[in-house]
Amino acid sequence: MAHHIECGKYTVERIPYAEEQQELVTEDVFIARIAPLQTSHILQFAGKSLPKLDGIEHVKRVKRDTQAGNTNGLLVVLCQCKYLDRSQLDAVIQDTEWADLEILVVKVPSNPPYTSAQFEQWSQVWPVTYRPPLKLKKPEFSSDEREYIEMCLQTAMQLKSKATDTENRANAVVMGKLQTRKIVAQAADTTSESCHPLRHAIMNCIALVADREVARLTAEPVDDDNTVSMKRPHEPCNDQDVGGYLCEGLDVFAVKEPCVMCTMALVHSRIGRLFFVEQSHNGGISRYAMHSHKALNHNFTAFICHLS
Repeated sequence: MAHHIECGKYTVERIPYAEEQQELVTEDVFIARIAPLQTSHILQFAGKSLPKLDGIEHVKRVKRDTQAGNTNGLLVVLCQCKYLDRSQLDAVIQDTEWADLEILVVKVPSNPPYTSAQFEQWSQVWPVTYRPPLKLKKPEFSSDEREYIEMCLQTAMQLKSKATDTENRANAVVMGKLQTRKIVAQAADTTSESCHPLRHAIMNCIALVADREVARLTAEPVDDDNTVSMKRPHEPCNDQDVGGYLCEGLDVFAVKEPCVMCTMALVHSRIGRLFFVEQSHNGGISRYAMHSHKALNHNFTAFICHLS
């Protein structure tokens, strides 16, 4: 369910993570009908003699057998069919106390549920565990934070209005620091005037932050409130240390949704949040959900901002 937050002239809406939009995918597993007293013994046997469950740890191993006519019966997952076929399974259990088990093939959800709605749907197929992710918590902004968000968005819009771009790609970006409610850097798209295809607004803004870091590390005077520490917040800062990530934890406010290149740059820079006004069907967020892609080593929260 989408949550909208009023920030002055803008209505802010969190963009869903990729997992929130995933469809139900299933895979086949072997199950057996057992009596309750056999549960611990057959699970021990499966743990020693059959392939371990791989990637479906969210699937509950045992459920009540409601179709057997005996309400005391249970169904237990033995193993995944992709790792063992029926003839191989029969060969494993022959000459054991489980040789006469009634074995069936059923489908179970391949991926863990990410939302409560998915949990309800997945559970209709086979019982699964569900732990609501912390990042799905409804975003809440204080009044000061709402003013800060509106100020940064307005600054980006004003910066874009001054930019000229004959190819209609003009964009403007502001980077802000939530803790101080101040703007760290701001830049516009300069691909046309520089005749350089990589001078997008976000790339220019990251370059400005890098320049500030160089100034800080070379002891040139800078505004401490707007300095982006190269060290992680929980580590002591030492000017002789060079490490960490540019823009770590910063908020990025863009007029237009970042392209794939710029979104990847934001991932590498370890930003905290992204806010943008104009959506792009080919953007790094709308098309590829790069803010929450499992294959990437950093995720961030993205918001689309509508003018009220």
